[in-house]
Amino acid sequence: MFGFTLLCVLLMPHFLLERNEGGVSNYGLYAKTVVPYTLAFGLCGLLTLWSARFMAKENRAFGMALAGLGILLIAALLSTYPYKVNDTFNTIHVDIGTALAFVELGLGIWFTLFLARDIKNILFLAIQIIGFVLGILTHFGVIHILFVTEMLTSVAFGIILVRTASQLTET
Repeated sequence: MFGFTLLCVLLMPHFLLERNEGGVSNYGLYAKTVVPYTLAFGLCGLLTLWSARFMAKENRAFGMALAGLGILLIAALLSTYPYKVNDTFNTIHVDIGTALAFVELGLGIWFTLFLARDIKNILFLAIQIIGFVLGILTHFGVIHILFVTEMLTSVAFGIILVRTASQLTET
């Protein structure tokens, strides 16, 4: 996911440099970045769903969490393309993105405190929480660093997810 997102940033870096910084979803709206953006979210969602099947054998609840996460990632992707059409599509997209942020936070807490507690996961959870709080401040217009908050929370959660899956599958 992050490799294709980085490619989007390299192709159109202005979302990071504008005063009214846009979110990651903006990369799904431009011909120059729609393919890497689609690959970022699409492959991540599909591979998460695929992993859910295998992880369910190790830990059923973890596998179900991965399935829900994969569905949300694909829903976020699909809701991107029409979100600038009207307020209804925008609301749907924002609501899916908000749900994804809350689910990732909840899973990050669960994975860190109950499945794979160690100092590194605790550190990444702290980073995820900081990003989440910054995202809330962005949502309410106190600051506007949407892209930064999305990346901060996603990278921290991704690391927690990989580390947890790795620990669950160690034999």
